[in-house]
Amino acid sequence: MNKIYRIALIGCGSMGAAHLDDICQMSHIELSCVCDINPERAQSFARQYHASSYETNWRKVVASDNVDIVIICTYPSTHLEILEECIRHGKHVLCEKPITQDIESGEKFFELVRSNPQIKVLVGYILRHNKTYQKVAEMIQSGAIGFPIVMRMTQNHHTMDWQKYFNLICETSPIVDCGVHYLDVMRWCTGAEILEVNGIGLKTEADIPDGKYNYGLMTVRMSDGSMGYYEAGWGNTVAAENLKEFIGPKGRIRITLQMSRAINQEEGDLIEYYTYPEEKYETINLLCKRKPTGDQLNALISMIEGKDDVKPTMEDVQKSFLWANKADEIIKKNLPNKNPK
Repeated sequence: MNKIYRIALIGCGSMGAAHLDDICQMSHIELSCVCDINPERAQSFARQYHASSYETNWRKVVASDNVDIVIICTYPSTHLEILEECIRHGKHVLCEKPITQDIESGEKFFELVRSNPQIKVLVGYILRHNKTYQKVAEMIQSGAIGFPIVMRMTQNHHTMDWQKYFNLICETSPIVDCGVHYLDVMRWCTGAEILEVNGIGLKTEADIPDGKYNYGLMTVRMSDGSMGYYEAGWGNTVAAENLKEFIGPKGRIRITLQMSRAINQEEGDLIEYYTYPEEKYETINLLCKRKPTGDQLNALISMIEGKDDVKPTMEDVQKSFLWANKADEIIKKNLPNKNPK
């Protein structure tokens, strides 16, 4: 990677910061511009991450001759329009998930990408670049716990900033927002396809709009006989929980993130591996970044430079997106007609 790539970030929120924290020191990256509708936030990001400029109008950023790659970290409802302009101006794109706010606009997103192969687009499925998940996928694929398997995924947030999550619920749901990650993990680890999803949900916060929810549970049936679930809740009374576990006839694998370890955090993430019938435990410590956005950006650059086997593919993204939205539709169709009190 001898070329210097000029990057623009659109959306100076928490995910925008997660990207820049990892990439701002990369020698082959120049942060050309940061953009946000809030000028104070844009200026603050520019100062913190040493951007060459800041802007409040994303259209100016995309049209600039000083930008090679645009990182889209705005709300899902804005992604399609920004992508269209990036393609029109010849900019490569790293787009955060979920790609759009609904299936109809999602299909337009996929069609745009496929009909413009000269523009390289990578969607931010960060777990594909996470060394802990890469190790677990490798173990499962090698038969370490046998097949079929049960995949248990929980990601609940005790919201200390309810307005932030309320705004996100108005755009997407807890099941879709990160559910796309874990549906992708289920396909990746098993090599199987999703056959069926189902789901139930509820709103436990009184101010959530009709047709929306803050707690959901999605179940998944796979073509190899495996199954899984994904539980996601955001709320003032929801207890924070992060469970990632894989159970098979020959053993069990559980991931504990570095920040969730009670002891030995300096060792990184913890993979607990139990084997049966040996009834033995093995622990694997992995020092890795939880959100390796630098590796993810380098994957996009590899695509730009001609590599064609970068994961996830757009087909991978499309499958997880459509199945997550299918579960979301089922949940919304069957939401209880009763407000919290």
